Amino acid sequence: MEINATLLAQAVVMIVFVAICWRYVYPPILAVMHEREKKISDGLEAAKKADDSLEEAKLAFDKELDQAKAKAAEILDKANTRASKIVSDASTKAEVEAEKIIASATTAIENETNNAKEDLRQQMSDIIINTTQKILGDEISKEKHEDILKKAAEEL
Repeated sequence: MEINATLLAQAVVMIVFVAICWRYVYPPILAVMHEREKKISDGLEAAKKADDSLEEAKLAFDKELDQAKAKAAEILDKANTRASKIVSDASTKAEVEAEKIIASATTAIENETNNAKEDLRQQMSDIIINTTQKILGDEISKEKHEDILKKAAEEL
């Protein structure tokens, strides 16, 4: 192989070209590549943080949802308990009121029965007095009649 001037010139041009590229072309390209690499790594880190944040938000949401469901179930249980108590109280009050009405009606019936018996006794007494007066032809007073009835009752 012969080393001649063309080969030397080409070697010198190549060395100058590589030196110029090394000095002026590669640093901006490397800077852009490093900047792009940094943006990509920052983006990946931000995506990871967003995923972590999303996972935390999902967990917080699930926790809040569970708490809301538990609170709703508790409120529903309290409402059912209160409704049962109200129904029970109303039933008890109705039973007490029914017993009062029955007792009042029983007392009223007894009073009416006693009044009817007394009226019947009075009417019977008047009929007996009138009949006795007609039979005996003598007038009997109510006091006499009461005495006669008391004596008859004592004998029985």
